[in-house]
Amino acid sequence: MEKLLDRLFQLLFFAAFACIVVTGVMLSYPKYRQAEGLRAEHARIRKQIEEKKAQIEAIREKQRRFNTDREFVEALARQNRRVYPGELVFIFDE
Repeated sequence: MEKLLDRLFQLLFFAAFACIVVTGVMLSYPKYRQAEGLRAEHARIRKQIEEKKAQIEAIREKQRRFNTDREFVEALARQNRRVYPGELVFIFDE
């Protein structure tokens, strides 16, 4: 009889332990999924930051060239159909 009670106690102990473990997993799973979503969002935002940094660097390079490269300024002016005073320009539409 005592052996049966010990076996029953062990079975109840393991069942309770299993219930606690399953409950813990069930309670932590949504937080795990939320953390995964936050990691993905963090990576997306980091990528956007790097893209913006590249855009800013390109703009700074254009500003630098605008201040130092006369040919660059002239090319931009020509693209915008600017001419020197007294210059005759023919524009042909394609």
